[in-house]
Amino acid sequence: METTSASAAAIGQTGKLRPWLYVLTGFVALIFGVNVVNVLFNVLTPSLVSTFGWNRLQISSGLSIFTVCDGIGLLALGFLVDRYGIRIATPMAILFGVGIIVLSQLPASLTALYVICACIGLGAGAVTPTVYSIVVTAWFERNRGLALGILNVGLGLCGTLTPFIISFILKAHGWRTVFAAMGAIGAVLPALAYIFVLRMPKAWERERLAAKAQGHSAGVPMRTVLNHRAFWLICFAVFFVSASTYGMMSQMVSMTIDRGFAPATAVAVLSTVSLSSIASRFVVGALLDRMFAPVLTAIIFAICTAGVVVLSTTNSLDMLYVGAVCIGLGLGAEGDIVAYIIGRYIPRQLYARVLGVAMFLFAQGGAFGIFALSSSFTLTGSYKLAIVGIAISVVIAGVLMLCLGPYKYETDGSRTPA
Repeated sequence: METTSASAAAIGQTGKLRPWLYVLTGFVALIFGVNVVNVLFNVLTPSLVSTFGWNRLQISSGLSIFTVCDGIGLLALGFLVDRYGIRIATPMAILFGVGIIVLSQLPASLTALYVICACIGLGAGAVTPTVYSIVVTAWFERNRGLALGILNVGLGLCGTLTPFIISFILKAHGWRTVFAAMGAIGAVLPALAYIFVLRMPKAWERERLAAKAQGHSAGVPMRTVLNHRAFWLICFAVFFVSASTYGMMSQMVSMTIDRGFAPATAVAVLSTVSLSSIASRFVVGALLDRMFAPVLTAIIFAICTAGVVVLSTTNSLDMLYVGAVCIGLGLGAEGDIVAYIIGRYIPRQLYARVLGVAMFLFAQGGAFGIFALSSSFTLTGSYKLAIVGIAISVVIAGVLMLCLGPYKYETDGSRTPA
């Protein structure tokens, strides 16, 4: 699908404000986007244990179910956007927020928890960076990396701001009010963005509508991407690094408390990850426009590996913060990098669909990492067994990125010179 026309292509670098408005809109919406679910489970797990008597594995299984269903929704979303346009994400965003609100009425039933988490997950694709990244990539050629970086800072702010917002509401009004408040915000912000603000370039819309009238999506069939070596390298790298970063993030509060630190300290360590990810998104986004992306990715993933090792072995509060910073660098960079790299190795006609697949694997990898860490603790009383696998996974992800080779496509979608 053609994502830019000659006039649209220039907008990202001519100083016109509309494309940057789209970046800002996504930035604000993502502050209360998909990452808020991870924060909710991190901060509210002790309250759920106290209220219902469930253990960590039972509760974190709800987060794993959410993550799996999030992946399913993301997989569908890429194809739906190609066929029906970006507004198709609106009902999904509403489902996400309403599902979190329903958790405020959660009964003493694990089945109810899991069903609600599944519903939230099916809508969560609309509150990830996926659609916003599709819009930004369509409008920007130059400064694309920077624009994607700024967009994804919203995710970092989610992890930085919402733990304190949630903790404040929790102390004042209890965990049920937390779910109600965060769900309402999570439904309204993205719905307003999709309905009233975000737009694709006219050339993109014309081609989409023409293809829809013929009964198919624009561009080449999705099956053609299966012949692209780069597609498989990106997919496996995404899965491995997501398992590591989201797995660690899901248990960070519990891991810190287990070492004798106060809950407030544990929340501060979690917020450090997000603060680090904010800096990472800005810096990595700008560097993507200037450095060879696979090399930059390998460096970031190596730092992330060091963070996993430090965070899982130290009893020093200072070193906990160091490990959190390192993991935050990886967490912040991965979304920017994947959205950028897909555009440089995959035909632009397949961008939305391949990004949907990549985000699906992000979710599945995250679910696997969450399950692996919580299972390791429940079965052995320690996270060490899963930590070893997670550290190895990040190393493998970096190596896979280095195997991509030279860029295949320019930022305007044309083939790079042989």
